[in-house]
Amino acid sequence: MALAVGEKTVRIPWAAYFGDIELELTFPAEWDVTVYPPADGPDIGEEGIAQAFAGPIGTPRLAELARGRRSAVIVVDDLSRPTPAHRLVPRILAELEAGGVSRDRTLILMGVANHRPLTREDMVKKLGEEVVSSVRVKNHFSWAHCEYIGTTSRGTPVALNKDFLAADLKILVGSIVPHGKPGFAGGAKLVLPGVASIDTAYAWHGPNGPPGGLMKVETEARLDAEEAARMAGVDAIVNVIPNSRRGIAGLVVGDLVAAHRAGVAIAQRVFATQVPAGVDIGVFTAYPKDTEYCQLSLAFNVWWSAPEPIVHEHGTIVACTAASEGPGFHSLMGPGMRLGGEWGAMRNLRRPFMPRQMVVFAPGICEHDLSPEARAEMTLCRTWAHALARLRELHGTYARVAVFPCSAIQLAG
Repeated sequence: MALAVGEKTVRIPWAAYFGDIELELTFPAEWDVTVYPPADGPDIGEEGIAQAFAGPIGTPRLAELARGRRSAVIVVDDLSRPTPAHRLVPRILAELEAGGVSRDRTLILMGVANHRPLTREDMVKKLGEEVVSSVRVKNHFSWAHCEYIGTTSRGTPVALNKDFLAADLKILVGSIVPHGKPGFAGGAKLVLPGVASIDTAYAWHGPNGPPGGLMKVETEARLDAEEAARMAGVDAIVNVIPNSRRGIAGLVVGDLVAAHRAGVAIAQRVFATQVPAGVDIGVFTAYPKDTEYCQLSLAFNVWWSAPEPIVHEHGTIVACTAASEGPGFHSLMGPGMRLGGEWGAMRNLRRPFMPRQMVVFAPGICEHDLSPEARAEMTLCRTWAHALARLRELHGTYARVAVFPCSAIQLAG
């Protein structure tokens, strides 16, 4: 159910990996403000994590998979994804050691896809100091050190990281969250594009790649990535379903298809959100994917999944992100890159929502990080006070406001 707010102060989660704080948003006393949270779920705790590892879906336990293998690679996503890998990777390492694969024969490969490489400080945030200090950790780089292994039935040429391909045992660690290309992220997406070459990523992401669709469970893009992962010999996935505070609402371990589908079923329940229609102001917050501005479009997952427009045509959309790392980087969709044009990561966010006004609340960027067109079409605010002043200008003494506190992982339902 939607949570009606009596006082005009709303607290939202903010700055994933860079504080994970609660940020207060204030609104005029006379405005009608309602928070629309996801159904959510409590953290499953260490007992729940242990149960998931003990009961894998569609595969033997990881320790059994490790028996007789000479080496292992664990692919882990980056800080733009909410996966709390520091709670998972130590258990994976223990399973591998129980099966006879020691830490000195295990590589943790950061599956950054086309994002920036991680620094050691980033790796500690993601994996924990103990893991980073005792296991070899390496970034994938899509522009080099990849090997072609074949072409999928949908025509995607598959070239993948050579270290990944060389390992006997391959495990993928990520999150099952909404995504407009494969429907839901996680699973095989840690291979394609996670550890793929730039040309493979372009073929998959680009205009001639397999089609996708938000909320669709088996898009052509998803099936294509799974075919590539099977070609590469992926043995298992370890995927979380995050809750609204970057905890673990669900965890699946096992086969890259069967476990992923089981995880999607959990995600559909956890992310389900009651949504209104035709409000004056909609506040959409990118947490837990608010590390960089170039991910801000994901804050509209709840909008695109809604049966009717959440904000009426003369209303205002407020897009919120901490942008703790600033604009961010994407070697396909960033400015000047192959897919960095009209639908790239730094595009004018307002265009699909016109004639609605758009206010962007993003403390981590400045106006020069936006294109001239975006600066002209949107109001950039680095403080909430500035954003609120703009909303007052647009809406005066009364407005009906809907706040989605973690809309990157919220879906209408």
